[in-house]
Amino acid sequence: MNRRYPFANRKHRGLVTLEFIFGFMVMFTCLMFWVELCVIGFLSSMVDYAVAESSRVARSSANANYATVFRSAIDNSDDVWTKIIDPEKFAVSVEYFSSFQDAATPPGSVFGVDKPIALYEVTYHYDPIFPMFFNEDNLTLTRQVFAIQEYERDQFSQ
Repeated sequence: MNRRYPFANRKHRGLVTLEFIFGFMVMFTCLMFWVELCVIGFLSSMVDYAVAESSRVARSSANANYATVFRSAIDNSDDVWTKIIDPEKFAVSVEYFSSFQDAATPPGSVFGVDKPIALYEVTYHYDPIFPMFFNEDNLTLTRQVFAIQEYERDQFSQ
């Protein structure tokens, strides 16, 4: 028996090391899950900002092709978020409506001009850093904004 550690036993040697290794692995996994959720939260706020700013640019444009202006506002933005996330992973769609009643039951994408209400939609495809935490390999963040087109406002009668 060891005089220095009277309670030390051959059966218990290395137990602290094993407990540390297993505890560290669980703690590290929890930390990585938290980091992944923080990244998703950041991306969610960046998608919100992108759709808000791009729809503002598009709806106040005198150009009648709002979908092209909306897409170019996302692609050509020199904001900070374009240096962090890839603008090529955005999918953009715009639907136009004549009234809010039409918007309540959308028949699908209605492309055209001279319609006062637009639904701008931005979808961002995110590849998780740690896909083991999610069921899918690709997460999709989607945001929509209804906007009244500033240069089509005279047709808005509601």
